[in-house]
Amino acid sequence: MKTLILYFHIFLFAGLSHSCQKINIGQNGTVDFYLLDKYSTINQSCRIDENSAKTEKEPIIKYEDLLLYDNETYTFQLSENAAETVKNLHPSVYGLPFAIKANDELIYTGYFWPSYSSASCSWITIDPVMMEDNKIIIKKGYPGQIEGETIPDKRNDERILSIFRKDKKLR
Repeated sequence: MKTLILYFHIFLFAGLSHSCQKINIGQNGTVDFYLLDKYSTINQSCRIDENSAKTEKEPIIKYEDLLLYDNETYTFQLSENAAETVKNLHPSVYGLPFAIKANDELIYTGYFWPSYSSASCSWITIDPVMMEDNKIIIKKGYPGQIEGETIPDKRNDERILSIFRKDKKLR
């Protein structure tokens, strides 16, 4: 009888453990966009000191809203919901700082930098105004990369690519 009770408890525990497992996309990892809550720049430029970057608690664009990533054109295909969020940002002419995290680890920073800005930026940028077909393009610099300036390029960081690859979201 004791053996039967023991087997019953083992079976019950195994069943409960299995039913509590979280089954979602997050098991393969996530890539999320966050607005920066605090940050500093380097030498009065728009280069963000990534060691100083502190993100807001909640992502502005969640992984499930990133439908595809094209690593040749550095383009994210967004869900309708995420595209509306980006369209409604209305950043200043000096941009709105963001960070991209993979599995909650900061990969790189940049700015939502509107095309109506007359200021230049030698850092990673996304133009939220010129978004077409719910796609955002990650660019080096605004209006483009300035000659002689070096911008670290982490747009195809393997941590990002591997997550998109696993979920068949990499083009």
